[in-house]
Amino acid sequence: MTMSKTISVVCVLSLLFGGVALMPAAVNAAPWISAADSYSASWLKDVEQELYKKEYRSVFMNDPRTPQASVLKLLNRAAAAYEAKNMQLAEQFVREAIGVLEQGITKNYYGQADIEPIVNFIKQHAPVKLS
Repeated sequence: MTMSKTISVVCVLSLLFGGVALMPAAVNAAPWISAADSYSASWLKDVEQELYKKEYRSVFMNDPRTPQASVLKLLNRAAAAYEAKNMQLAEQFVREAIGVLEQGITKNYYGQADIEPIVNFIKQHAPVKLS
């Protein structure tokens, strides 16, 4: 066997064994891990479940920003501000969270009608009422 063939065989075997070792098993793979344990308020879990419903999967598919995570992060900050009795800051964070979704409209990732149910859900569940 020539040197180049030996190197080729070693490379192929390395890729084969290394690739098999790095392939995730179905049991260990998770498409997304919930942060529900670290939320400042219980209502955020409801919002999270709403954002990740199957019916909205196609809405967010065109948005490369993954707005769900940003919205949840901002709403978690709103919940913390609300618990600290800072209603103005809590309201600001809720507005910013809704603004993240509205940016997707201006960038043509989805339409107003697509996210209106989500925005209404957030407004209904957030402890501060937007004026």
